[in-house]
Amino acid sequence: MYYIQPWMLAVIIPLACIREGQHLLYQLHLLNKKSFAHIRSSIGLFGSSALLAFSLEFSEFLLVSNTSSLTLSVSGIFKEVVMLYLAVEYNNNELNRINIIGLIICLTGIIFHCILKFYNIQKEKPVIGDSIVTERLLLHRLESTDEWSLDGDMVNIRRTSVND
Repeated sequence: MYYIQPWMLAVIIPLACIREGQHLLYQLHLLNKKSFAHIRSSIGLFGSSALLAFSLEFSEFLLVSNTSSLTLSVSGIFKEVVMLYLAVEYNNNELNRINIIGLIICLTGIIFHCILKFYNIQKEKPVIGDSIVTERLLLHRLESTDEWSLDGDMVNIRRTSVND
């Protein structure tokens, strides 16, 4: 987690200076003329935004470290749908035909990727029903190689077959 944050900061600071540098300098000039309550509310907004961004990054880190990237993809789809709903409902953003088509194409691609990833994960998992085959392979391996016994009473007695 602490490896990601400095790189995010190194990318965001120059972009913020380019995009908002002149406006920021103007706001700093006006800072001397504003009350402490206004400054405190600005710092509170900035701090809460930073806390939300850090919480998002930290939750993604915990999600990927405890589950898989497939879970992150599914939660990302859910996040995008919620953000779209909030933008349309509360921000009065419009969804025209081209936006809807783009959304459908994007979500279809993401869902297709998640399905393929799920099937690949399922193919890599061992089948539990093949326990007899696995047991026979292990017995065959024990019979074909010389192994040392690690039984408590029979320490360092050489085993040459399963029946020993």
